[in-house]
Amino acid sequence: MKNRITHIGILVLILLACVACGDFLEERSQNMAYVENVSDLDELLIGEAYLSGGLTMDSIDADLISNWASILSVSSVNRVYFPYIHILDDDSEEYVSGGYMGTTEKNYLRMKGERLHTWQADPFYDSEMLEIKDLNWSDYYKRIAALNSIIFQVGELRGGEDDKDLCNRVEGEAYFLRAQCYFWLANLYARPYCKATADTDPCIPLKTSEVVEDRYFARDPMADVYGQMVEDLQHAITSLRGIPQTTKYRTNQAAAFALLSRVYLYMEEYEQAIACADSVLKKDYKLLDLNDYKRGNSAVYVNSPETIFTHGPNIMAIIHAPAIRYTAAIYRTSTFTSSSDLMECFDATDLRRTAFFIQRASPAEGYRCVKTRFDIDEVSDIMAIRLPEVYLNKAEAQALAGMDDQARITIQELRAKRFRAADLNPVTESGEALVNFIRDERRRELCYEGHRWFDLRRYAVNSVYPFTKSIEHVSLEVVNNTQITVRGKYVLKPYPEDIAAYMLPIPSSAIDFNNGMLVNEVRNNREIINE
Repeated sequence: MKNRITHIGILVLILLACVACGDFLEERSQNMAYVENVSDLDELLIGEAYLSGGLTMDSIDADLISNWASILSVSSVNRVYFPYIHILDDDSEEYVSGGYMGTTEKNYLRMKGERLHTWQADPFYDSEMLEIKDLNWSDYYKRIAALNSIIFQVGELRGGEDDKDLCNRVEGEAYFLRAQCYFWLANLYARPYCKATADTDPCIPLKTSEVVEDRYFARDPMADVYGQMVEDLQHAITSLRGIPQTTKYRTNQAAAFALLSRVYLYMEEYEQAIACADSVLKKDYKLLDLNDYKRGNSAVYVNSPETIFTHGPNIMAIIHAPAIRYTAAIYRTSTFTSSSDLMECFDATDLRRTAFFIQRASPAEGYRCVKTRFDIDEVSDIMAIRLPEVYLNKAEAQALAGMDDQARITIQELRAKRFRAADLNPVTESGEALVNFIRDERRRELCYEGHRWFDLRRYAVNSVYPFTKSIEHVSLEVVNNTQITVRGKYVLKPYPEDIAAYMLPIPSSAIDFNNGMLVNEVRNNREIINE
């Protein structure tokens, strides 16, 4: 074996390698970390690859974080990853709550995510034009660098390691997590995957080597990035075969099959998406029957029979915070709530309305999401993989492949656990109507779990049944300290008319470091429309 170092030394070397990526692929440290055994790599997965939780609460009177810059820019352990995913789409609208303080026209604390919520040209600034540093980009490439090193080191140590299962598990988890990192980066910072143009569409930089490369990075083709996701998940499936999952906070083979079914669905590889979904459905998971749900409990929780894997934070209590308390006074503050467009999608007999949402103080104030109550065992609102998604992936793939009868059976298996038997209507749609029905079911089931924004993007470029829509986000104001009124609205046009607004800009620090090789599409400023 190569020169051995102490366990602490291992951690230091990996940490230095990861910190050096702070400005995106800025790998100035050692080409690789020399490790003593695979158990060291197992610990590094926890510290450098899995996402930590935190910032979760579910109390109407909780003291909540008001400054989005603070939850986006905090470092390492307290980082909130991609909170803006919940405010970009049509499931979200602005919400104002609290007491009356001050005399200004808009006398509540200005929403720190306002420019993200209104799809502005420079979204990473708050309403007072103070920069919100998007550290998620550099952090994810730091994690990818660590995973590249771990994957390489497992290969180096495998021949002399007695615990073959440990080698397989560490390798499989690393491949899974790298694929998940690339999935999120690709779907936030690049166009949606379009099958007809994937070979030429620019995506994000792809880096899989553990060595330092003396070059600048540009956007790699979409087909290459998604091809790497597929390859990584196939590796994960092979490596994790027969490896027991000791905690749902560590991934497993079922999670790899589930994520691969999602990736194949995005790629319009429908037969493969169905096959991967079936591989999950054969395993020991089952749908939670909401007929047995008791009000006040979590509908989504770690030990649920339909939770396959989760890591990372859940911040919906902050996104849907009803108020922010400062000392003895409660200031008006702008947060977010469930849009009327979303709530109108639910039938009155749909058990998810009761399980997933709670009505605010009055019917006019709408509903906030309480799918998970954040008691002890936390489920992420962006990184969790649940069995219902697998059913939805399969049903949509079947419908898009023209397998209408099978798709109706698949989607009805899910719906049977979401309605009382007397309220469960048969699914009679076919063709495009069936696809749209399944997409609506996906919206209802997976709301506020990081899917809707990505789904709207991919629907727009689907080659079988494309779907686009305009999204309107209303802006509120307080008048004379007594009335909340509509100031106007911001409109996101359908994808073909507003392409650049459907992706986030790569941070300027990454563009500068790579000598301009990375290029963002031009985003336009968006003016408020007064009615």
